Amino acid sequence: MSPSMSERLRRQLAARLAKPRRVFVTPGGDEFAAWCREHPGTAVELIVSARALHELVAEPGLPLPDLDAVQAYAQQQFAHYFGAAAQRFAIAPWTLGDAAGASALHGLDLGALRGQAAAAGVRLQAVRPAWSAWLASLPAATRAGSGRLVWHEGVEGAMTAVLIQLDRGRVTGLQSRRVHSLADLGAEEPLVVGTPADALAPQPGPATPLPDFLPRSGRSSLAWPLAATGALVLATAAWSAVDSHRALDAAQAARDRVATLRPTAAPRPAVRSARAEPTENRSAAEARALLAMPWEPLLTRVEVAGAEAKTIAWLGLDASAARGELRLEGLTPDKLLALQLAEQLGSTPGWRQVVLSRFSVAETGLVGQRFEITARVATGGGS
Repeated sequence: MSPSMSERLRRQLAARLAKPRRVFVTPGGDEFAAWCREHPGTAVELIVSARALHELVAEPGLPLPDLDAVQAYAQQQFAHYFGAAAQRFAIAPWTLGDAAGASALHGLDLGALRGQAAAAGVRLQAVRPAWSAWLASLPAATRAGSGRLVWHEGVEGAMTAVLIQLDRGRVTGLQSRRVHSLADLGAEEPLVVGTPADALAPQPGPATPLPDFLPRSGRSSLAWPLAATGALVLATAAWSAVDSHRALDAAQAARDRVATLRPTAAPRPAVRSARAEPTENRSAAEARALLAMPWEPLLTRVEVAGAEAKTIAWLGLDASAARGELRLEGLTPDKLLALQLAEQLGSTPGWRQVVLSRFSVAETGLVGQRFEITARVATGGGS
């Protein structure tokens, strides 16, 4: 049985507010299809097996000023080595300082992955190579050092390994190899060895390459999630009012049928006008007020302030039009950044009583400090 419109809206809203979980996928992606069926209305970051990837690091000094240039260069190189098959590869370029490279997705159908996520109401936030997620999870001292790191998958006799060469934090080499055992990689002792069984939670420290196979947008990473969250809040509130109205109508019709079957019964007072209408009116009024709120400037200000803070990661947004209140939740490595963010929002026209209302250690699985900012904001009605 397919979910109702209201259920789909609620799933989409839940997915927008959810912290993405990480799912490791291998060529074919069968595990992701099963995961989506079991976790509707959630968010996910896919970590792609090295067995589904080709890697490239650009030669130093090439004129590759941005990601578009890196992607065009990588497409040419992959076409040279893999021929017509490369036309089907999804490309994830990356730059870090004067280093640049790209990953090519050859063992998974990106369109199919996105379709599976959409069908289950799952928000697909990123699709990244496993080696890049693992590199970002290493201690800062390791990431800033020099030497060879090894990410490997499989069992002895049938291993896929990615050799990552670091030079004072710069990624200068990426090589994917199929080997019988780690001994086949040479005598040089790696700085660290990682496998899919290792935790992949990002750690504070030097920046690392973050290639992503999802299409790049011209807006910042905060814009669409926040805009969609606002839109879904409105849609869900409006649909809840409609559901309430339909339920009340059905209940009234049932009472009318009972009254028809018992013509001698004493007339009963109208229940709907005494108790139901205020609830229905409140829901409808809240939906109308949410629709009237100035979402564009509100979300733009949140987006800009978060982008300026750089290390802020948004977790959720909640709004009450009736009270003119907005609540933001996020993660930050430093309480000072959260205080500065609250000060920036407090200086915005239309924002009042901006307070850092909560600051605590993040739950298990989250990195950083969790904070909550509450504010009074001007609504469409001028409150």
